[in-house]
Amino acid sequence: MHAGWNLLAKRGHDGLVAMALIKVPNIAMAAGILLYMGLPAAASWPYILASTTVNCLYFYFLINAYRVGDLSLAYPVSRGMAPLLVLLLSLVLASEVPSVSASAGVLLICLGIFALAARRNASRQHKLTLAWAAGVGLCIAIYTVTDGIGGRVSGNPIAYVAVLNIFTGIVLITVASWKRGPALLQALRTDWVNGVIGGAFMLGAYTIVVFALTRAPMAQVAALRESSVIFAAILGAIFLREPFGRRRIAASVAVAAGIGVLALGR
Repeated sequence: MHAGWNLLAKRGHDGLVAMALIKVPNIAMAAGILLYMGLPAAASWPYILASTTVNCLYFYFLINAYRVGDLSLAYPVSRGMAPLLVLLLSLVLASEVPSVSASAGVLLICLGIFALAARRNASRQHKLTLAWAAGVGLCIAIYTVTDGIGGRVSGNPIAYVAVLNIFTGIVLITVASWKRGPALLQALRTDWVNGVIGGAFMLGAYTIVVFALTRAPMAQVAALRESSVIFAAILGAIFLREPFGRRRIAASVAVAAGIGVLALGR
């Protein structure tokens, strides 16, 4: 689901419009969940506000990463940074000490993903893509730990994610309406199906993640969700005609092996 909505965002001619198009139905779905589930506990609201701020930076970096680079480069690099950073942050902020197998699995996943970034005589565009993707990865790590703790104190991680999606959606749609008003209206008229699919994928994917963060160590959840890089590489090759050579196949195998180590370690 995560690779799917990122594909839809990358395919859009204007990244800001594409993200806002996804966020419009995403907000409506989240509001429906809150009507049924109710609000999360008051103790989680500071975490929601902090995560909203970091997520807005995440969308800013992500839009620019997709503007200058391939999905199959920007996506895995940004995702690859996150598990290692989450491992460190969860140790410091949540006192989660990883097992040897968990650490090995996380590092193997990161190694496979970062293999995609290595390139001799890299162009300026390649380096710029890596820089934006690094910003995305840092934001992912921060909001993952924030939401892991916030989801645990919320008493209702599903409602927690719904509120978070509404808050980030309001900010993103406001900015898009101000800067790309006519283009956004046109996209809502002509491309609303992709918006609905992307909105459902975005909400569903992160609801599963935050629910998992309340049940398992954050570093392992953050690493397991990076299985999405395999799907992103495949989707990029099929729908965006991006290369899927031996290096990317090897990196995907490394990610799968890391997931296996994590699973066996549990």
